[in-house]
Amino acid sequence: MTALTRRASLAILTAMISSPAFADHPGENLDARMFEMEPYFQAIDAAQAPEFELQDAEGNPVHLSDFGDKVVILHFIYANCPDVCPLHSEKIAAIQESIIDGPMKDLVQFISITTDPVNDTPDVLRDYADRHGLDPSNWVILTKRPDQADDATRLLARDYGLEFTMTADSDMMMHGAVTHVVDIGGRFAAKFHGMDFKNVNLILYVSELINNAQHRRREPSWWDRVTGVFQ
Repeated sequence: MTALTRRASLAILTAMISSPAFADHPGENLDARMFEMEPYFQAIDAAQAPEFELQDAEGNPVHLSDFGDKVVILHFIYANCPDVCPLHSEKIAAIQESIIDGPMKDLVQFISITTDPVNDTPDVLRDYADRHGLDPSNWVILTKRPDQADDATRLLARDYGLEFTMTADSDMMMHGAVTHVVDIGGRFAAKFHGMDFKNVNLILYVSELINNAQHRRREPSWWDRVTGVFQ
């Protein structure tokens, strides 16, 4: 299958699973169904993902809450990583490409956070998208603020349940690859572990989170229904 055909197929699939006809697949039992479909999926369902205040390559402050109206796909990397990070970023870029080609582009934000802010200078951060195929239209790479300690983003990764451990004899860090999903409104929804999860399953999961959020906005609450009787 050519790259064009593969992109077109994923775009069609993304459009299909985002349409009302597919709004209940996997439906309200989203986490349970995804667990059956994807062995590398972990439901988190925490009320709030760890908040942060970091900055982008231009020094602009960025908070997780800035994207409260979107599903956030977040991962931790460092530019000098020789193995896992570039592969993970390229996997994220492939997922991003499929989402950009479909109807969800403006409802999903991709965030990369460096755990090596000392060496990942603004120029390095600006170059990261070109090297790994990430589209800045709905992606940003973040680093620590000047007033934060050098290990601030490693501590943030720990808050998300991921360790970046410095090695004694080099600048390398021992770590795993985890893709974190934050729901609309900031709920920490899930993690996709490693590199072997199916891209389409993450896309489907994000689509269902968006559909569920739209359904919640359309559905009147119990209070709305009761008070409506007396109006």
